[in-house]
Amino acid sequence: MNADMVSKWERGEKGVSAYYRDLLCVLFETDATALGLSIAAPAPAASSMVASDEPDADLAGVISETDALLEQLGPAATILESRMADVWRDELMRRRTLVKLLGLAPVAPAVSRLAGPGSPGVRGSVRDLDDLADRYQALYHSASPSALIRPVLAHLDAVSDALRGTKDHLARTKLLANRARVALLAGRLSFFDFDDAMSARGYYNLSVEAASEAGDKHQAAAALGHMAFIPAAEHSMTSALQYLEGARQQIDLDPHGPLKSWAYAIESEFHSHAGDHSSALRAIDAAKIAYSRSSINADLRWFDYYDVNRLAGFAGYANLQAGCYDAAASELTEALDLPLSAIKQRSVFLADLATVHYHAGDLEQACSVAVNAADELQRAGYATGVGRLREFHDLVSPHSSTRAVRVFSERLGSLQLEEA
Repeated sequence: MNADMVSKWERGEKGVSAYYRDLLCVLFETDATALGLSIAAPAPAASSMVASDEPDADLAGVISETDALLEQLGPAATILESRMADVWRDELMRRRTLVKLLGLAPVAPAVSRLAGPGSPGVRGSVRDLDDLADRYQALYHSASPSALIRPVLAHLDAVSDALRGTKDHLARTKLLANRARVALLAGRLSFFDFDDAMSARGYYNLSVEAASEAGDKHQAAAALGHMAFIPAAEHSMTSALQYLEGARQQIDLDPHGPLKSWAYAIESEFHSHAGDHSSALRAIDAAKIAYSRSSINADLRWFDYYDVNRLAGFAGYANLQAGCYDAAASELTEALDLPLSAIKQRSVFLADLATVHYHAGDLEQACSVAVNAADELQRAGYATGVGRLREFHDLVSPHSSTRAVRVFSERLGSLQLEEA
């Protein structure tokens, strides 16, 4: 917990999760009602995104989800099993002040099941570790962030052990490339899903360091580009653009059209946030030119978060912020042609499209599209998507007496932003 988090609670920008609600009750020796912290009614879906009436269901539910997720990771998941015990022990220690209040009896068997009875550490091959990274990458777009982050952290621990025990240069290079990739994913989970910039910065730095050691210019560029989101979120444009320039320098050393296009696309988003719409639209033009020159490029299997549809999404956002609503609607409609598994990104594009409809004077359609975005987020938590919907909620709040806005407000209120 930090001052920024408390400030967001006070301003109503972020809900108080069940975990922190209970901690505050312990601290002030009172109940949630006395503190004015309402408990959200549980939604039908059995997900860690949904609040529960059972006080220990939050942690136990996440453990259960993680247990199920491990089964999707294939045989290589045996590498993680013994390390998962350490992950959950750390989690229980983090919540130690709640032990008396919550009673963790249902949790203990789940921890034991994940760890196995005294199971020794398993050191997998680089191929096994790469296979796990592929599976995390695929699951990121639709899995519960709280369930996915724990295996990812256990994976980074496994790679650290392997690096300490390996002196062969080729083997170390492969392990470092794997660390760079998984650390980047941990950073994305921390920043975009949990709104935890401090943890994200650490993971992104680890990714840059590992990519540099491995000589992987593309992975280093991706980590630097993601790092730029952190100062940009604080409106520190000079630092954000410096990170992006570092990313482009890495790409220039090993040219890759789509990756360079992505760097320009995120620059456009930063300029839009800063109110510099002409620069944002110029960056979109540069992104489209770079993408059009991408006929021959290395196949980056980890680079699954950007393609022609995501580029259209960035273009839609830039045009929306610039007040070019017809162009925004066209781009965002194209952007929504995503795989069904791309739940998180779809929620953002739908929120932006809802805003376009609002500015076009169609409140009913705007709220209907926003409700669809909220439904997507009910399936997989995403702090960025929730943030866009809160911006939309502020926009339509003058019409709070209408049925369309009331329905949307209720749907948004049912979402609970996950804490890592």
